[in-house]
Amino acid sequence: MTRLAHITDLHFGAEDSAVVEALREELNRDKPDLVAVSGDLTQGAHIAEFRAARAFLDSLVSPWLAVPGNHDISPYNLLERFTDPYRRWRREISAETAPAWRNEQVAVFGLNSARRAALHWDFSRGRVTRRRLARLLAALDAEPAGRARVVVMHHPLLAAAGAPKLHITAGAERALEMFAAHGVCLVLAGHLHRGYVRTSESGRHRPLVLQGATATSVRLRGEPNAYNRIDFGADGVPDISTRIWDGAAWRDRPAL
Repeated sequence: MTRLAHITDLHFGAEDSAVVEALREELNRDKPDLVAVSGDLTQGAHIAEFRAARAFLDSLVSPWLAVPGNHDISPYNLLERFTDPYRRWRREISAETAPAWRNEQVAVFGLNSARRAALHWDFSRGRVTRRRLARLLAALDAEPAGRARVVVMHHPLLAAAGAPKLHITAGAERALEMFAAHGVCLVLAGHLHRGYVRTSESGRHRPLVLQGATATSVRLRGEPNAYNRIDFGADGVPDISTRIWDGAAWRDRPAL
């Protein structure tokens, strides 16, 4: 069995320190094979926030993989934002913005959906560019046929039931079609601070899209702090459960 822990929207700089410590203890007790972090490690992309996020990740006994979110690009230093938006990320978190991890059963690939600018003022909305998607698809195709394929990104590809499509990532439909065609079984994302799971109807494989609520931030949007636990059995099918913080301890939420 392979176990992944999916955490997202840590927002160091606007974190709940008690939840941070409780999550550290929970993950170090559980020892997942990988902790996958789907963006927004910081609140304002300040160096101190990046260093606090990195210290938390380095305190985990499990390996981790992280992709940037829109909050991880500086909103204050516009010269840096437009010329070298991931300079602080590369220096403090990882040389990669689209890292990968694998074992004999599961391959996990990061996809950077953040962008420095857009043709509208809401720079927080993500985009799956053709260039980034092409690199990811080539990596997916290089994996052995029996290995489950998982993609980690920040921005959502499918809205929650009843939610407007306004918040969906640019290029989402094309990305889902390509994920289905290239054997992706699961997409892990965040950004909305809401946890839900949806099934894509694109193609034969219909990848699941699993959203996470904020793991450690005080910026709650009607849901408690939470993270997702994903177990892959011998059949390669993901078994998903969600752990929520009730103010005193982590507990299982009813199955999604």
